Amino acid sequence: MEFSSYCQQNCDPPVIYKTKNIECFTIPKFSANASCYVKAINWNKATAHMDVDLVETLYNISIRLQIFKRDYTNKFQPWLVDVPINICDVIARRNFLPYGTIIWKSVKRFSNFNHSCPFMGHLFARDVYMDESYLPIQMPLGLYQFSISIYENYQRKSTDYVGAIKFYAQAMEPVKSRRNQSSTNRPNK
Repeated sequence: MEFSSYCQQNCDPPVIYKTKNIECFTIPKFSANASCYVKAINWNKATAHMDVDLVETLYNISIRLQIFKRDYTNKFQPWLVDVPINICDVIARRNFLPYGTIIWKSVKRFSNFNHSCPFMGHLFARDVYMDESYLPIQMPLGLYQFSISIYENYQRKSTDYVGAIKFYAQAMEPVKSRRNQSSTNRPNK
């Protein structure tokens, strides 16, 4: 076995991304009955759930993805990513931005807005979490805020702000249960 593969398996601790919080912001002109909440599964996993009813049909959706990392002063600072993405182009495979394809893979997996534009009616997402396999790199340990601002006609002159989603995730080492370890370490009587 090569040292690099051995070290990757045994030296680096695995990093998981636990959902900590989610916030939804909507504009009454475009949406109603928005609901976002997080449900705890275990010490290492929590999932987000989102619901919204669109009042107007969205024909050309673009988003602005920004990633922030919490620093030592407990403030979120910009961290490497601030990119506009036309989601309709990514869905139609006219645009292959890496961040757009990562978001599209997650959207297809967890939600009902997994078809081409336009979007209308009730949209929902269930059991959303950050899958490590979708990320191109392992992020440093810490708390991250993924801010997704949603626009109609973002690249054109008349831009309408539709809403935003702020998804908070913590990059952390998995919490190991002590219950299983203590039962195996007890002496037999």
